[in-house]
Amino acid sequence: MSPEQITKFTQQYKQPAFRVQQAIEAFCVHGASSFQDITPWPKALREAAEKELQALSLKEEQVLRSGSKAAYKALLKLPDGNYVETVLLSPKPGLWSTCISSQVGCGMGCTFCATGKLGFMRNLTAEEICDQVLFWMQYMKKHNLDGRLNNIVYMGMGEPFANYAEVNKSLQILTNPKVFNFGDRHISVSTSGLVPGIIQLAKQWPQVNLAISLHATNDTERSEMMPINNTYNIKKLQNALKKYFQYTNRKVFLEYILLKDKNDTPRHAKELAEFVQAVEKPHLLHVNLIVYNKTASKFEETPRERAQQFCNLLKRHGVHATIRKNLGRDIAGACGQLAGTATTT
Repeated sequence: MSPEQITKFTQQYKQPAFRVQQAIEAFCVHGASSFQDITPWPKALREAAEKELQALSLKEEQVLRSGSKAAYKALLKLPDGNYVETVLLSPKPGLWSTCISSQVGCGMGCTFCATGKLGFMRNLTAEEICDQVLFWMQYMKKHNLDGRLNNIVYMGMGEPFANYAEVNKSLQILTNPKVFNFGDRHISVSTSGLVPGIIQLAKQWPQVNLAISLHATNDTERSEMMPINNTYNIKKLQNALKKYFQYTNRKVFLEYILLKDKNDTPRHAKELAEFVQAVEKPHLLHVNLIVYNKTASKFEETPRERAQQFCNLLKRHGVHATIRKNLGRDIAGACGQLAGTATTT
């Protein structure tokens, strides 16, 4: 849904300017699925818009629902034939979050991530990013899902900071009071550690939440799992966090996927605690431990008991840490599993 295209359309049909806001409210507030749903518009205008404009820049190809009914995954087709996936999650009854993609594929090459196996294809436009949110608003209304879409997480396919210009535009649209009207603090952006993007976000969006995929705290092991560490190593990440706190003084989430016998030992917990303590204002760092979700890689998930022991060790060292609840595993919609292809369940 493009406000710019709607503006041009209404001008072409010599309509008053308020017609644009009527359309935006119909889609972004009430979850309209087509231009026929814009009831304040004259019938002739609705019919013309239905023929000439597209309500979404992407098309539903497949939607899967988890057995718990707390997770949905959509495969969406883009105008050029590429595909992206996006997820709708309900961590608490009545509250929904969407995990959205910022790129087709990903060029970061993280060895444990299904998206990383695809390689980079192209960046998404701001409209394509925002339309994932609009898609789920429409889906919730159509299927009578209780509650409201409350949070947006840039943690789907792609590295948001490798597409900063379009991600920035999408943030402007999503937080615009006259469009989607999401609060800054209800949006989170996750990065594999692109330092320039961390600083840019701090300057331009100090109230938007930041999450950093860490997964190891020594350069040798992190570089093996995450090639981006060869460019922005542990020390550079620590310095970026210090600068981030200077600009925002807000909490940062450290994402840490637990991989069996790879990064889940007591030694790794101690190193992670040392990483946190070495950053000024360590109380502003919170570690989200994620039990690995299986993909086509060599890694195995850490047993739940060992994951809890790892979490307890961090807490004994004064680190704020929790084990994230994995939703959508049964539909390959959990962290690291998005691959932009149809899924058979």
